[in-house]
Amino acid sequence: MADSTDTSSLVKSLHFAWFAGHGSLTVTSLLYFLSWLLAHPNNYLYRVSYLAAIGTYAISLYNTYKPTLKTSDVAIKRMLLDENSQYLLLAVYFLWTRRITVSLVPFLIYSVLHVGEYAQSSLIPSFAPHASHLGDKLKTLIDQHYTQTMTLVAKYELFAVMGRLFLGLFVLRSSIFSVLLYAHFLRMRYYTSSAMRDTFHGVTEQVDHFLLPPTAHPKVPPAVTKAYQAFRNVTTAKKQQQQQQQKHQE
Repeated sequence: MADSTDTSSLVKSLHFAWFAGHGSLTVTSLLYFLSWLLAHPNNYLYRVSYLAAIGTYAISLYNTYKPTLKTSDVAIKRMLLDENSQYLLLAVYFLWTRRITVSLVPFLIYSVLHVGEYAQSSLIPSFAPHASHLGDKLKTLIDQHYTQTMTLVAKYELFAVMGRLFLGLFVLRSSIFSVLLYAHFLRMRYYTSSAMRDTFHGVTEQVDHFLLPPTAHPKVPPAVTKAYQAFRNVTTAKKQQQQQQQKHQE
């Protein structure tokens, strides 16, 4: 049996509040998707899920940077570039706009992972130390599927969420701002997530294979191939320039 003092300290900690937020997000999201499948999407559950997301990402940022009135501009800039800040911004936006069901899936997946990690590292050792073998199994399960899950989320964000927002410009009354905001989010994700970079590179390779010689599809108009080649030349040159700037800074 865990010591009552240690248990009390655990429950009162900021880390436990973070876990509670992810637990709440997991439950409310699952209930929302159930209501969605039953053709009666519950707006309240959707909004509460995003409120929980805002709370958890805000706690993560505070715990990492502990901002104060004396926090330097460099630290603030680093915090704004943090991936947690990007997800916090998205959660705030999706909370106040029309429901976009597909947008909630990545938040749910991350919360399931965080709940599992917290259960393995803190809950089981504190409340059920005799069941340490369950914690080991849970850790093994998470480790085995973590990379695949991150890849799945990256592809989902790029194709499902961005696709839904872009399609919404024409048939679902989405705003151009939502597309621009999510495009910026994906751009930031490209720099912070290896899974997102791999996803982008995979898409680029497939498009190159389809549009550029010698493998270009015969039905692709030459003008399209020429325009895409010019676009690729510009992006490649810009990428090389950024790499050179980074080397000079180092």
